[in-house]
Amino acid sequence: VANIDKLIIVSSYVNPAPDTYLIDRLAAISVFNGIKPVIVFNKSDTGDFSEYERIYKKAGFDTYVVCANDSKSLLSLKEEFKDCVCAMAGNSGVGKSSILNSLFGELNLKTGEVSAALGRGRHTTRHTELFMNSLGGFVVDTPGFSSLVQFSNQLEFKQNLPHCFNDFIPYLEKCRFSSCTHICEKGCGVLAAVDNGDIEKTRHDSYIKLFAELKNVADWQVNRNKG
Repeated sequence: VANIDKLIIVSSYVNPAPDTYLIDRLAAISVFNGIKPVIVFNKSDTGDFSEYERIYKKAGFDTYVVCANDSKSLLSLKEEFKDCVCAMAGNSGVGKSSILNSLFGELNLKTGEVSAALGRGRHTTRHTELFMNSLGGFVVDTPGFSSLVQFSNQLEFKQNLPHCFNDFIPYLEKCRFSSCTHICEKGCGVLAAVDNGDIEKTRHDSYIKLFAELKNVADWQVNRNKG
């Protein structure tokens, strides 16, 4: 998917449970590419999303807790689709197509149930398709996934990673060393913010995991991918 304005990152409470690393990774990739990430927790009838909602609103994301079967819970989210190009992203079974069907009934997208044996969704959406919605915008419904693959411009992503976590930005200039990785250094402004509760620990944990994933990316690997 290219040339989108917003990435609607959908998660659900159970089957599968919310994965904060997946959410944070998708959000960081979105920010890196100049795309606005929007966080949506679906299936609000299955559990309490208040802690997840608190974490992501505190981090500065537009965050919604919805139930695809409850049209009232979708009213605020619907405005996100107005006059722009949005793509849906998230694991299989979180209800991306169900949300779109509730928002825009004319789409009539195929949906499926979560597998009781596997504890995850079946791949009901099997290809990426662009639809025009009734609000003057376009929406891309994408197949769900169980993991994310690497992409070609990882070196640049690695170099800009701290700035892809928007809640880190106010604290980056408070680090003692300009080469700070914000992992374990003394005098790190980001670590101090985590300790003080100004940055959520789950967000920093995701940053550490993503940093470790990217730390061995080198110029020669990127050039080989381009070739």
